[in-house]
Amino acid sequence: MHAPPELAAAVRDRVLAPDPSPEAAALARHVVEIAGDSVSAIVFFGSRKSRARPDPYSAYDLFVVITDARAFYDRLAARGAVRRSGAVLAALQAVLPPNQISLAVAPGEAAPRAKCAVVTDAMLRRQTSEKRDDHFCLGRLFQPTEILYAAPGREDGILAALVQAHALTWAWGRPSLPARFDVGEYCRTLLRVSFAAEIRPEPEGRAQALFEAQEQYLRPVYGALLGALARAGELREESPGVYSVVRPVGFYERLRLAAYFRWSMVRATVRWAKYVITFDDWLEFIVRKARRHTGQDIVLTERERRMPLVFLWPRVIQYLRHKDRARP
Repeated sequence: MHAPPELAAAVRDRVLAPDPSPEAAALARHVVEIAGDSVSAIVFFGSRKSRARPDPYSAYDLFVVITDARAFYDRLAARGAVRRSGAVLAALQAVLPPNQISLAVAPGEAAPRAKCAVVTDAMLRRQTSEKRDDHFCLGRLFQPTEILYAAPGREDGILAALVQAHALTWAWGRPSLPARFDVGEYCRTLLRVSFAAEIRPEPEGRAQALFEAQEQYLRPVYGALLGALARAGELREESPGVYSVVRPVGFYERLRLAAYFRWSMVRATVRWAKYVITFDDWLEFIVRKARRHTGQDIVLTERERRMPLVFLWPRVIQYLRHKDRARP
């Protein structure tokens, strides 16, 4: 699917922020200072970007786009920014990418911390295209983002990937749309469908809360997309700002997308084993995130802390069962 120029303009106006978040910008500078020309770009996203109920311990979510995995991780390891060797992390970069790593500008729990999804230039292009392997990148990049850093000559390519991530929402969101919808319902549908396809501890009503937090970004961007789709004959404008789908959603389209989201869930689950290696203090991070999003006081047993990949599965299975029952 080709992104319409109206969508490209709307995204560009918002992701090239003239006044970035000071903490996120400082983290981006820190990464570039350590890793140098192995960094192609850094994109800010997530709850800190959208201000959707972050707490003082929320990490800053960054996509770190790299040119050379071994050079990138070797430089981080040489500065003590990661605990694993550069060779190990570079090898894992090729296995179910992206890698997730944790970086901070200073020691201590109170220091701003980045949760970095590390992707190569080639991976970013692939995962924001129709050839994508799963929903990981699209599920994050269709929401508000901000380009904090782009190496010379790289900005246009990164921007094109972000625009395409927004355009592809039509492909994976279309089967879940109601008979008639406006831009607000289109966005809420995307958030509900995307959350239902991932293992993440989101409480009921999170999609609505996120929409309200992101509305200033989402309405003009997806208003531009829906207008372009109406002009292309994909949508019928029933009344001003209210649309219906022209081309019926077929059985095989629904089946293909159901398989895509299930496969994305499988890949996301398997990645957990990799994050144990790549993400420093991963268990504490997961527990804090689950507490924040579920509102539950989660206390791990000594056995669960000692062998989490063995003994945490009953909790994971319980969560997935609840998630499936609550799925919209």
